[in-house]
Amino acid sequence: MEEGIVIAYTRAEAIADGTLIDVSEMAKEAGIKFPVALSEALQNTIEDKPELEDIEGRTWDVLWMLRCAIAGIIPARKEGEDLIFYELILNDSNKKRRKPKMVTLKALVHGGDNQEPVITVMFPNED
Repeated sequence: MEEGIVIAYTRAEAIADGTLIDVSEMAKEAGIKFPVALSEALQNTIEDKPELEDIEGRTWDVLWMLRCAIAGIIPARKEGEDLIFYELILNDSNKKRRKPKMVTLKALVHGGDNQEPVITVMFPNED
């Protein structure tokens, strides 16, 4: 391995290959002014939905609750200016489970490919 070689993986590349899912247009509708992307794992959870729910509605719930957490309307744990943890109900397609499933999400504000502010929403165990 040669010294000095740095491999860069950009946000645009992550969106192009499906590692991140761009939901910026819907985020704008929810009142979030920065571009927003969801992790692939979160998107997979959104898509694993009960019969009567739709993907767009579940995505809206994730973004609206993020907006409420940012605004302080719902309880959220903020760590500095760039990290927030919030909860919402996000049921999966498991028909045996009758109890609503509360999940914790993490939203990180960071510099995008051109150091512009962007938000990535993911599960707490993701980077």
